[in-house]
Amino acid sequence: MRTKSLFVIVGLMMSTLAFGAMHFEKNQKCSECHPKIFEEYKTSQHGNATVFQDKIHGAVFDKHPMKNKMQKYRCAKCHTPTADNMKELLTPKNGVLPDPHNETQNEAVACAYCHRITDIKPGKAMNSNVVSPDMRKYFANLEPHQKSSFHEIETNVEVFKNGKLCMGCHMHKSNKKQFEVCSTENNNMDGNNNCITCHMPKVDGKPSKFSKETKHAFHGFPGLHGDLSLLSKYVTLDFKNTDKNFIVSVDHQATHSSTLHPLRMAKLVVTIERDGKIIKMDPKKLFKVIGSKETGKPTPPWAATAIVKDTRIPAKTKKDFKYDVVLQSGDKVTAKFGYLLVKPKALKKFDLQDNEEAKKFRVIAKETFTVK
Repeated sequence: MRTKSLFVIVGLMMSTLAFGAMHFEKNQKCSECHPKIFEEYKTSQHGNATVFQDKIHGAVFDKHPMKNKMQKYRCAKCHTPTADNMKELLTPKNGVLPDPHNETQNEAVACAYCHRITDIKPGKAMNSNVVSPDMRKYFANLEPHQKSSFHEIETNVEVFKNGKLCMGCHMHKSNKKQFEVCSTENNNMDGNNNCITCHMPKVDGKPSKFSKETKHAFHGFPGLHGDLSLLSKYVTLDFKNTDKNFIVSVDHQATHSSTLHPLRMAKLVVTIERDGKIIKMDPKKLFKVIGSKETGKPTPPWAATAIVKDTRIPAKTKKDFKYDVVLQSGDKVTAKFGYLLVKPKALKKFDLQDNEEAKKFRVIAKETFTVK
């Protein structure tokens, strides 16, 4: 019993150290031995997660009462976890806000941070990562591996296999009203289909300059911000024609719903080409709207108390969309399924109406069907 208690205390200490005097090796240092992985990482959302680099995150924080009233950067816990002044950033009303001149805050979700995570500590508002205090020992799911003269490597670590590694930041987040703003339903995950297997698939290239392996886990973390080609296999489109209408089906086999963050929107865009002309169908919009439980109206994330509308496709679900149009022989029906980083109605609220990245329609699946 005493041994178990000691283990819990040590675990909490390691978790707490992440917000104190813990130090992390710089990303640039990692690049010296892992050039291919670093090349992927530096253009990824993990590599650009800071409030300075991620313009959408920055736009939301600019409107947040934490900045305008409380003067606190709660987001640092996940967006800049290696900041050397983490405790000050998380302390309210002390005047400490993100500093673009602070080198440690510009490390974003640093390489050394993720590879020192040993476990996840569940939390009511959000989870926390349990981080090893050892600066020269890293964890991974690589076997076999070459020994490193720079650091120790512990492989076959469970959290790097089952996707739990990601759940310190990506599991859920609640606001001060105890409302869960966003969440990842991980109950559909298994050893063959989880965060790691989907978002870090094996690709060509040596994991380090010293390795004899020819493949490594992709560190570009494919998602809505980047190349969707690696995720396209989880969404397929089908077509069915009848005498009265036609149906386009979206087979969504991801282990979570079609969108997670309340700012996002998925869309099914369908057009018909007939006699050289394009007929546009009304797009099917898939999203979650959060807002006031009392009024049913949308609110910013920090003021939300309920989900007021939800049209998303659940995990591992095939959904049919019917179009009341009678097709003719020779008609070409083109269906595109993709995502917007920010819902159109939210663009103006966060001053993002001129941000092309926020408005871009990112296609993950496209099919053309010809009517016989």
